[in-house]
Amino acid sequence: MREHRPPRPRITLNIGITGHRASVLSPEVVERTSPIIERVFADLRAATEFLHVENRDLFSAEPPQLRLHTPLATGADQMAATVARRTGFEVRALLPLAADDYDADFKRGREKREFAQHLELAHEVFALPSEGADRNAAYVQVGRAVVASCDVLIAVWDGRDGNGPGGTAYVVDLALNLSVPVIHVPIDRDTGTPGEPRLIFGRDIIDYSARPLEGREDVTELVADVLLPRDTSERGHALEYFEEQEKTANWRIEYPLLLSLLRVKKLPKRFWHQTSIADDIAYEWKDVRDPGPEETRRPFAWSYGWANFLAIRYAQLFRSGHITNYVLSALAVNLALFGLIAPAIKIYLVMAELGVIGLLFCNTNAGTQGDWHRKWLQYRYLAETLRPFLYLKRTGLVGPPFRNEYAHAPMHRRGGADWTRWYAAAVWRQMGWPNGELTSEGIRQLATDAVTEQLLPQAAYHKVNAERMHKLDHRLHEIGNFLMGAVIAACFLYLIGYFVMHDWTKSLTGPFIFLTAGLPAIGAAVFGMRGHGEHLLAASRSAHTVEALTGNVTRLRQATQLDALARELEASAGTMLADLNEWTASYSERSLEIPA
Repeated sequence: MREHRPPRPRITLNIGITGHRASVLSPEVVERTSPIIERVFADLRAATEFLHVENRDLFSAEPPQLRLHTPLATGADQMAATVARRTGFEVRALLPLAADDYDADFKRGREKREFAQHLELAHEVFALPSEGADRNAAYVQVGRAVVASCDVLIAVWDGRDGNGPGGTAYVVDLALNLSVPVIHVPIDRDTGTPGEPRLIFGRDIIDYSARPLEGREDVTELVADVLLPRDTSERGHALEYFEEQEKTANWRIEYPLLLSLLRVKKLPKRFWHQTSIADDIAYEWKDVRDPGPEETRRPFAWSYGWANFLAIRYAQLFRSGHITNYVLSALAVNLALFGLIAPAIKIYLVMAELGVIGLLFCNTNAGTQGDWHRKWLQYRYLAETLRPFLYLKRTGLVGPPFRNEYAHAPMHRRGGADWTRWYAAAVWRQMGWPNGELTSEGIRQLATDAVTEQLLPQAAYHKVNAERMHKLDHRLHEIGNFLMGAVIAACFLYLIGYFVMHDWTKSLTGPFIFLTAGLPAIGAAVFGMRGHGEHLLAASRSAHTVEALTGNVTRLRQATQLDALARELEASAGTMLADLNEWTASYSERSLEIPA
């Protein structure tokens, strides 16, 4: 089905669970704790449904998607799975080992039967690789996977430091460090009594703050902070994005025409036509070996496709607009100077100059009113933020690459996090998670897919871009040098003529002024194009990105363990986002203005 507007994400909430096993949570404690956990899940569901109704302009009409990610260990994990199903959550079993191997952790009889029942009832099952890994390492890894998968972590925890990596304290500490909100249901080991849920936040379990969740309103506030844009400005930009249209005709061709005239890049045959989003998606996905299930592929493909399409469109509008401004400014100066050569038509030249100045203001106003600059930067940022999602998701071990850019307290985010991160996070939540068992062979295949389908194409793009930007800057530099050389030559000729053929040379004073003042005006316009475009800086950034991606490729090809693969994929995403951050910083203050 074709999307006629940028897709609104489906409102989705992912919950993780960590807590003590049956050795601490006896059946009696579970019986007392279960109603509290069920109330928390019911409040989370009600809050999500309420926010969906109240924010229909931000989300699709599909009902909320609610998931619990649980390792299904005895105690808190299985208790949460039971109440999650009762309150309308899908349950994703996130196992530290292959199911048959993990089964050995459960005692014969009731424990094994209950584990098998929960496994059978799970909507999805994903087993992390266990080949060559000891059990403690596997439990550490599944804790990381739970935190990576969730928007909110529920911790049934006695508050103690724990017995080492992989336990409840470790998972809570990891969540706090990554700014994941933690709903803590305290357990008094001495009395076996559960306490009322509270929200804890901070940097780690040594130094954290807490406040009670006193009712559904507090839970709604928490879920709103997780799922909604940060402020009205971000919300407005998101709504504006959702109203964009797919316009494949773009007659602002000044920038591609400049590249063609300078022999930097050929002008396409249908230079006014931009490839449709559907065709772009078909092209992008034709070489993807494992596109994944529909629930993963579709939200990602169309969200990225729209962002990329609009970024290309507004980039051409903005770049063409600023080239036109410099050309019109130079033309206005030369029209004024031409009156020295043809004073008889001065009135027409004045009218023409006013017309050119009018066009200059109209072009600038169109860019300002159309918000070309902001949209180009933000839509490109959105597209490039989304780009690595498919491969990061398939590890099952990492969260979105921008998660750590949020503030540590869950009720406040940094001012720099704009609506694109909100939208990207919503797409990330909506995308499905990996299923089945991830083996050593699967790890190597994922590394190969990431290298061949994303990193090498990105490195190739940046290599070509570095060459093009360097060539463009060099050609503009050559034009500027030629113009200045022409002015110097004209000055020398005038001086020679002044003494050799004085009267004749003096009669050419008007044309001489036209040349020696008009050519520098054109040179200034060319210099403005160079300075505004920062082509050498762009070439340098692309060259450095190629070098960094080449290193990522080498290390990915050597990755045989999931942990190493996940770290390197995160590093690769960081490499691409680092280039994007530098690029955005360079262009953020270069809005479309009248050259002065």
